[in-house]
Amino acid sequence: MAFGIFKKKNLADVIFMNGHIFTQDAEYPWAGAVACKEGKVLAIGDFEGMDELRTEETQIIDLHEQYMFPGFIDVHDTPVLKTFEDRYLAIDPVWDLDTVLAAVADYAQDEEKQILFAYGYNEHILSDYDDAEDAHRLLDEIEKDRPVVLLGISGVHCWFNSLAAAMVEENAESNGLQYLSPDYVLNLLSPFDFEEIEQQVARISENLCEKGFTSVLNLYAPDYFGNLYQDCLIAMAGENEDIRQRFTGSLFVNRPLNPELILHKLSAGRTSCTEIDDLVRYDFLKLEVSDDPDFSFFSQEALNTICLLSAEKGFHIHLDALDAPSAEKARAAFRYLREKGCRKNTLVLATDAPAEAEDGLWIETWPVDFLNRSVFDHCRTVREAIDELTVNAAAIIGRENDLGSIERGKLADFTVFRENPLDGDLRSFSRMRASMTVLDSLPVYDEEAAADAEMYDLLLSMRL
Repeated sequence: MAFGIFKKKNLADVIFMNGHIFTQDAEYPWAGAVACKEGKVLAIGDFEGMDELRTEETQIIDLHEQYMFPGFIDVHDTPVLKTFEDRYLAIDPVWDLDTVLAAVADYAQDEEKQILFAYGYNEHILSDYDDAEDAHRLLDEIEKDRPVVLLGISGVHCWFNSLAAAMVEENAESNGLQYLSPDYVLNLLSPFDFEEIEQQVARISENLCEKGFTSVLNLYAPDYFGNLYQDCLIAMAGENEDIRQRFTGSLFVNRPLNPELILHKLSAGRTSCTEIDDLVRYDFLKLEVSDDPDFSFFSQEALNTICLLSAEKGFHIHLDALDAPSAEKARAAFRYLREKGCRKNTLVLATDAPAEAEDGLWIETWPVDFLNRSVFDHCRTVREAIDELTVNAAAIIGRENDLGSIERGKLADFTVFRENPLDGDLRSFSRMRASMTVLDSLPVYDEEAAADAEMYDLLLSMRL
């Protein structure tokens, strides 16, 4: 039998059959086939019971007894930062001024770099330099003949040498600009080749497919990196290349900026991806909060104000509390939002000691793990890990009505394995690779096809 409502107009585009389908639906936990129409699940059940859904045009995909799960959702990784990894000097925000200058000096030894670009310094290290020219001269002592551009950890503060400053001022004057945003500066003095970044986005996407991910939440990347990543996705869609994961972008804020600036950036991010429909979204304000007055510090009033204005515009809030006092401050801000009537926004608190949220008013989870071990380090069983990668992750990105389980009406995103992860342990599961990932009911990654393509490229290179 098949669980769905059969009408003449409900005819399947695609049917996956001959598989072991783990639905995450308590009423029908396992099925043998799933029918899809226009990128959504139409029916779940046995293939023999889907006769009324099939036509001559229906594509039938044989799973060959493989194991299908709801598409995995990565909510603890940093795909954007990984895209730009090793393409700039990474500065630890805890470094003092002398350490930063020494690192830039070492980086400047590479004479092949036409622009010296670094990211991550804490803006507080320049608090004694009110005069911009004095700050420029600090970098002039390292490099005068090439532009030096440093982007602060907040993503809204740039520090550059005199040559870069002169180039920016000259260009701005010729264009009649009075206000210079970091995005303007970075786009003018971009150290990245767009085609190379686009290729790296494709490689990151392939790696995510191999791990079974069909959706990702981007966290912690500065606005400039996030915008470039989204531009690559838009370009890929325009070139009729597959976008292999749903991408949820976020605006990273780690200091109490002007709320109007935050709203402007959030609105610009949302507008930039409307043309890709449901594959790329910009739904989150990502806040990092600390009790350290020199690093990610927010007063309770500032935190409440920023969260409320963002929530009222329909954005979700993902807040990373770096210490216990900040976690309590975050909980107070979330209570404030609910009291103000913000009931539809997803509120997520990431903390080292997550607890059960009060009356389900928000979600508590663990912070981003830059080593990709989050799920496997925080779960005790494979089933728990699968829950975290599906139903729980869908709730974290505010899409539990669309993703996280294989149910009628939900998006047809699936992850397929040759063997059943539930039969093994966490260590084995952490090493498993997907044999197929499906987005909007269409396979966007197939292990066998990828291996064939790799072999073809290898043979071609040998001939050359």
